Amino acid sequence: MADCKMEFRRALCLIVFFLCMAVLQSHAQQLTINIRYTGQDGNARKYVEEMESSGIADRIRAVEGCLGYEFFFPADDPEGLLLIDSWENQEALSRYHASTAMKEAAALREKYGLGGRTVRMYSPMMPERRQDPPEKNYLK
Repeated sequence: MADCKMEFRRALCLIVFFLCMAVLQSHAQQLTINIRYTGQDGNARKYVEEMESSGIADRIRAVEGCLGYEFFFPADDPEGLLLIDSWENQEALSRYHASTAMKEAAALREKYGLGGRTVRMYSPMMPERRQDPPEKNYLK
């Protein structure tokens, strides 16, 4: 009986191990790219406004495999822009690179003279979990 329990535990541990490995492998291909641009005379903000108002940003977000496409303005650079985009895998990113929306975004970057491009690419080991910020309790 003790041998049977030991074999069951061993089998259960192996199942859990292989399930964990499958989860890690399915998310190992995910890519997150941070691109920082610099503009002049408020052009970075104008670029984002036109990306959003023209629908280009939404078309990019609709590309199959896009997990996120967001703009941020760095506190340390009033003329700067940070773009963070996430993709399911390299194939999804390649689909985006071949899309007309990518060409439209590139043309707008040129129109607004955005330069100083710094690119960093990340591939997380574990999937991101978005959590709501904790509620703040204030003394009254």
